[in-house]
Amino acid sequence: MKVDPARIKSSLFEIRRNSLALNQLIEQNELSPDSVPLKAAKYMLIELAEAISNTIQHILAKEKGIAVSGYIDTVVKAYEHGIISEDLFQRLKPFFDFRNSLIHRYWVVDDLRLIDNIQAGRHDFDHFIEAVEAYLRSE
Repeated sequence: MKVDPARIKSSLFEIRRNSLALNQLIEQNELSPDSVPLKAAKYMLIELAEAISNTIQHILAKEKGIAVSGYIDTVVKAYEHGIISEDLFQRLKPFFDFRNSLIHRYWVVDDLRLIDNIQAGRHDFDHFIEAVEAYLRSE
């Protein structure tokens, strides 16, 4: 089976939308510990993780016939099957580890560390979009 272009386009749009909003918060210097913008950023990160995972799962299932068993497995298999580069894999894996902390242990997330990580990884989501688009063009 082939990937559903409309589904991929929708997921990539969701990633781009959240990435732009997150970057806007960074550029406006609105992220501070326990602030409403940081709480919004946490939700954006969850939506980004979901959209990235859904994109990879769809490609792996339709193009490769491969199932995944969770968020970390999703990004591992995306790297193993050439959807993303090793560099992007190394940058996204900690993001998915963090996603699990946000969902299951949000009360122990260090806000200052989170802000630093958001700033450091702010372009990773755009790189993911580029990687998926390049992969699909090559298939």
